[in-house]
Amino acid sequence: MLRNIPNKYTREMLVKQLNQDFKGRFDFVYLPIDFKNKCNVGYGFVNFRTSASCDEFIAKYDGVDVRKCLPGLNSKKIAGVTPARVQGLEELWIAGPVMNELVNHPDWMPLLLDDKGEAMPFPMPDHPAPAPKLKRRAREEHSGGRGW
Repeated sequence: MLRNIPNKYTREMLVKQLNQDFKGRFDFVYLPIDFKNKCNVGYGFVNFRTSASCDEFIAKYDGVDVRKCLPGLNSKKIAGVTPARVQGLEELWIAGPVMNELVNHPDWMPLLLDDKGEAMPFPMPDHPAPAPKLKRRAREEHSGGRGW
């Protein structure tokens, strides 16, 4: 998981930057989007084909000023790299309710990439997952105008 990505950074900007040093060495990229504000939420997921590539990524991005590792915006954030809490494509995306929203926004979808760094079709769920039901307290907090 790459943290502290400037909110105006797009998936395309992230892939372009990653391709400079890691083209063909990662097979998955997802930059979650705040659906209401239509910008990223400040973190993204990248899966590397080898642990050596992952280690190199950590060395280049963890603790680095984002103006150096994610150029293009004037942000004063410091990038951070941590392991994702949940691992696995199926568990995270294919069966998840997030896909219901993403299917209408192809530029917000996760990317699968082949070993040449070319985008591959993203598998869609056979049956769309139902939207998560919010408990009363979560509904009340959510209706206060705050995004997730």
